[in-house]
Amino acid sequence: MKILSTLEGVNQGHNMDKTDPPLLARQPILDSSLQVVGYELLCRPMPQDTLAWQNEHGDRATSEVLISAFNDIGIDLVTGGLPAFINFTSHWLHHPLIMPANSIVAELLEYIPANEENLAALRRLKKLHYKIALDDYEGDESQAALFPLIDIVKVDIRRLPDLNNLPTLINKYRQHNLQWLAEKVETQEEYRLCREAGCTLFQGYFFSHPANVYGKRLPDNQLAVLQLLQILNDKDSQIEEVARILQTDPQLSYKLLQMVNSAAIGLAREITSISRAIVIVGLDRLRAWANLIALGRLQEKPAVLREQAVVRAFLCKALVFSWPNLDDETAFTLGLFSLLDAFLDRPLEEICERLRLPDELTAALTNHQGDYGFILATTERMEKGQWEAIDWNVLQGLGVSPAQLEWHYLNALQTANALLQNAG
Repeated sequence: MKILSTLEGVNQGHNMDKTDPPLLARQPILDSSLQVVGYELLCRPMPQDTLAWQNEHGDRATSEVLISAFNDIGIDLVTGGLPAFINFTSHWLHHPLIMPANSIVAELLEYIPANEENLAALRRLKKLHYKIALDDYEGDESQAALFPLIDIVKVDIRRLPDLNNLPTLINKYRQHNLQWLAEKVETQEEYRLCREAGCTLFQGYFFSHPANVYGKRLPDNQLAVLQLLQILNDKDSQIEEVARILQTDPQLSYKLLQMVNSAAIGLAREITSISRAIVIVGLDRLRAWANLIALGRLQEKPAVLREQAVVRAFLCKALVFSWPNLDDETAFTLGLFSLLDAFLDRPLEEICERLRLPDELTAALTNHQGDYGFILATTERMEKGQWEAIDWNVLQGLGVSPAQLEWHYLNALQTANALLQNAG
């Protein structure tokens, strides 16, 4: 759906750099069962938490998100058909967008006062069937007048003086039947506290951090996966040995052949044996895919964690082609293994040692050292929308522009989704 006609006035007269293409990233929003239920869309330059910035740039930041997501890219590619949470400034509150209401959640910025004019605008949005979230609520009594028209209240837990006050805040407004979304949840313990306080939605990267079980014995399923990864990634293994391991694991063999024969691979005829698959796609690529399938056996981990790892793998692989003398399948493994600590609830240093990974790969995974480390750091910053932390000078010296990095990121989202569908 084209929406440029609704944005032309917003994009005129701004003083932001017109030659700088917008960069888009997404951050997953999870429910209590750790299923993704939507994505907040982030756009460069990142909106800052100041009233002055929102007054000067907020409308254009929102318009760039919408143009990128709906016109240039396609919203389904970005969100997979789930709702997109998008910041609504005062302008957008009073000028509703011409797009399906079920495709977005309007995030009402906390700077917008609860006056009669804004309440009337919210009522109009509700008549158009928009779902509305109040952003960055901190307990301001004056904003409670908005609650009868609000569906979701977002609480930035970094702004709370004490996380233990969250249950009191939620109970105070229980009569409004609101959904409470905890933002910037970065640890498993914070997730637990927010869930017990009454939050049912969660935003942050807590799911990609290991649980605090260091020193405990690995459960049998995690141990089996780690042992499989050890065999698959032993550089001293001969092709025949790897083939034997894969062939003696029927589930792994079946899923690997599914992936090899998928339409995305573009083979002329069906491959029916692991030995033939190794010849066709190469041992290194088959190892990488087998690593992916092995991690999928950790079923107690949320699906979004594996998706995040695979997106990282494809983005690292795409970036490595700008570096001379670096290996693309090693880069794929780098991205995939960058979240092994969250998959196995063990420190990355310990996992790298047990897997006997090459020193170069270990240094990249644990300390972002070397060229592979730079690629991983760039990938993680792109993923989180931390564009100001990316070393653009190095990238542009290698021929990677912001627009190209954005294209690689979006392509990684699409390719990861296709591969995961085949991996099961």
